[in-house]
Amino acid sequence: MLNRLRLPCLFVSALILLSNSPVGLSQILELEKGDHIAIIGNTLADRMQHHGWFETYLQALHPQHELTIRNLGFAGDEVKTRPRSDNFGSPDQWLMKVQADVIFCFFGYNEALRGEAGIAQFEQELGDMLVGMQSQKYGAKPPKIIVFSPIAHENLQSPNLPDGSENNAKLALYTAKMKAVCDAQQVPFVNLLEPTARLYQQADSPLTMNGIHLLDHGNRLLAQEIVRSLFGKDVSLPSDDKIADLRSAVLEKSYYWFSRYRVVDGYNVFGGRSKLEWFGQSNQDVMMREMEIFDIMTANRDKRIWAVAQGNTDYQVVDNNLPPQLEVKTNKPGNKDDGSYSYLSGEEAIEKMQVAQNMKVNLFASEEMFPELVNPVQMAVDTDGRLFVSVWPSYPHWNPTEERRDRIICLPDDNADGVADRCVVFADELNSITGFEFWGGGVLVCSPPEIWFLKDTDGDDKADFKLRMLQGVSSADTHHTANAMVIGPDGGLYWSRGVFHVTNMETPTKTFRSTASGVYRFDPRTYEISFHFPIGPNPHGDFFDQWGYQFANDGTSGTGSYVNIGKGIGNKQWFQKRVRPVAATGCLSSSHFPDANQGNFLVCNTIGFLGVLQHEVKYNGADIYAEEIEPILVSSDPNFRPSDIEV
Repeated sequence: MLNRLRLPCLFVSALILLSNSPVGLSQILELEKGDHIAIIGNTLADRMQHHGWFETYLQALHPQHELTIRNLGFAGDEVKTRPRSDNFGSPDQWLMKVQADVIFCFFGYNEALRGEAGIAQFEQELGDMLVGMQSQKYGAKPPKIIVFSPIAHENLQSPNLPDGSENNAKLALYTAKMKAVCDAQQVPFVNLLEPTARLYQQADSPLTMNGIHLLDHGNRLLAQEIVRSLFGKDVSLPSDDKIADLRSAVLEKSYYWFSRYRVVDGYNVFGGRSKLEWFGQSNQDVMMREMEIFDIMTANRDKRIWAVAQGNTDYQVVDNNLPPQLEVKTNKPGNKDDGSYSYLSGEEAIEKMQVAQNMKVNLFASEEMFPELVNPVQMAVDTDGRLFVSVWPSYPHWNPTEERRDRIICLPDDNADGVADRCVVFADELNSITGFEFWGGGVLVCSPPEIWFLKDTDGDDKADFKLRMLQGVSSADTHHTANAMVIGPDGGLYWSRGVFHVTNMETPTKTFRSTASGVYRFDPRTYEISFHFPIGPNPHGDFFDQWGYQFANDGTSGTGSYVNIGKGIGNKQWFQKRVRPVAATGCLSSSHFPDANQGNFLVCNTIGFLGVLQHEVKYNGADIYAEEIEPILVSSDPNFRPSDIEV
């Protein structure tokens, strides 16, 4: 259990002034039957849908209202600045789509980081936002708007995190300004700063994971405070066991809505590549039909929420009202009569490989052996020598009419004969896993738009602890989003990311925004993120050698660079590029191989040359370069696509 320090006197004084507001003493909102509620704002709003408490209480307190609630939260959002990927849609367009009758606004954290210097601009922008929304009819009537202040910054007494005192002083300043603007425009305002500061003091365990982003039980307590502020301090809240079924229904609906609103591969759904077409059929035609299906399936799950809220826990969702999927016409039919492809077995594929002298290839695992092993993307070996693999059968994104099969699997070789004996699903029900890396006794996983921390706490090789650790990973083009994840010698998590992406993330000290292609660094201890090194347009492949030098590679061009920091020489190609595109790179470092191969640079190529190139690395003072030597292997099988390499 963590000990707790009281917040600085400056902050407490500010809270005393703000807490004189009548908010929470009486009801400030009356909902009507059939209301459509939109939740907008930053990560505070975004995380609410994944815990479900706020919506569950709203539905439980209004069982006959049949409320439709859609969360439009987005990490990094401000009242004015809300960057999105190409053609995502404006805030007004999304409020129109969800037909918002009531809008809950959660802003202020990111703006407050600017301190006193930004307060005048914030006052103007907040006022403009309220005037703009009040002038609209997103549904049948002008919306009711409720503005919420930021929550307080919790002091976790961690040497890796700020104590929150600096942030809390800024948050108090901005909360006071928010109240003044709302009072002037007669918009209901709810102060969350004071109650969360009190909750932190009363809690037996931390309510946030990093001081600023609430954990599940923290969101539960916050939801209770919000409901009392909206509907009266004496409102009777149901116990957790009585709303368990309702919360389950809310979470299922929210998953479908999140998968639609934050759909991965948006550049193909509605962005620049959506207009590409073959045989008169575009990417947008096909994928917007899937979005239509998502919308209907989400609405179908609204009905279960209403039924459970009214006492009918036996209500079953029936998706019998979906439009048919569009039949996709391929521009590259396979060699079978029906246009599909025939594939070699694992052993047959080995026969098509030309392997380096004195080396051989054996089949460790295949889809024939383990049906779960579909579309492997990245591999990693844990400290017990077990191979973990991320699989992505849903590429480029999950189709809502199909089972969720994107997973991380473990393939133990129990008898050490070089062949996997079992397939254990370590984690499932994830979406578009583009990379993972071991850290902290568990695994850091990119399932865009989020970085998760997964951990097996009971020894059954299955992740039972799951934490959304970082939100705002851009997913506009899934195969170029965060990939090639690797922990550096400094303890940072590095990943590569390509074009078309717009990153917005919140840390305990800053709002991080970037559209740059290159390598990014995230510190899982401090929750801080930074842009590390420019390389592009679509980097794939990143590793550290035995000396701690880092080498990044671009997948599209096939070129690579030694990562220089500070005022170094910049992006300098360190080997003669011969092939492209490159899916992954690596460093051969294992006593299993001869000395001549130790430290060699490996390149996995997937078009033209289908195989693994090998380069001898040479260190010449401050200069590092690599010369190509005999390939590790090359295949004549046109379906051979090496996607990762692990030693």
